[in-house]
Amino acid sequence: MSTAVKEFLLTHVFENISTLKENERFYSPVVDHFNVPWRIGCVRAGGFFSLYVFCEKPKDFGEWAINTVVTVELISATGRSLKKIASNCNYDSSSQFSNWGFNQFVQWETMEKEYAINDRLIVQVHVVIEQITGIEISKIRHFDETTKILSDVILIVEDVKFYVLKAFLAAQSSYFKSMFFGEFEESKKSEIKLDGVNAEDFQYFLELLYLEPTLTKFLIGKSKDSLRNKLAISMKFQLEDLKKHCIESLKSKADIRAVLGASGSEPEFDSSITNSLFEKMFSLPE
Repeated sequence: MSTAVKEFLLTHVFENISTLKENERFYSPVVDHFNVPWRIGCVRAGGFFSLYVFCEKPKDFGEWAINTVVTVELISATGRSLKKIASNCNYDSSSQFSNWGFNQFVQWETMEKEYAINDRLIVQVHVVIEQITGIEISKIRHFDETTKILSDVILIVEDVKFYVLKAFLAAQSSYFKSMFFGEFEESKKSEIKLDGVNAEDFQYFLELLYLEPTLTKFLIGKSKDSLRNKLAISMKFQLEDLKKHCIESLKSKADIRAVLGASGSEPEFDSSITNSLFEKMFSLPE
């Protein structure tokens, strides 16, 4: 059982929202977080627009349970948002239900007039996993003490020790290059504590670095993670090629608003990314 709080963001732009018929559903693509597939679903019913978060974990995959708090948000053309929070959203292998959300999130007419942008609707969902049981994230590669002989530094994330090689990480990321070979105090340490990073996320990050020619190649070509999360990774580890790819992939102002999210929401981008996003926004149509 894992007691550490885990969280992630789902963002999707629903196209041609006015064509959604009564009791018909539109879905976002399925995205994997913490070894669990998730997606957003919306329904038009009884004059209301309904929103749900689906957990697509197979019911016959042993006994498992996930307890979450879900925040669902619409982002308007002016940047104003409509947000609702649902607590105790429990998904498990014994339940016949695979979704939680709001049957009457907002009146359909209000959604179309105040939140749809050229028949496109930005939906953002923040999921906090308070408890998860019966589901383990398989490790493709180990960075524990068994690899000590192949390492020259220990990175500590949430009290978990990762045994890694300085030169390899420095070659992949200028963030680590500065840390290990710059003028920082950390360059002289054999153990370095990293703050603001989740241990499981860092395990996944290291696996990508070691198993792919570069992390950037994977994130650009194969990863199904959102552009918002990819930009956050590019900022954290100073991956310029990934940042450039994300900016170039934004095709409309609605796309950029989805990446920026609501004011005060995570992640908070640095000035270089924010300036690039706004510069592109001014050059694009709605």
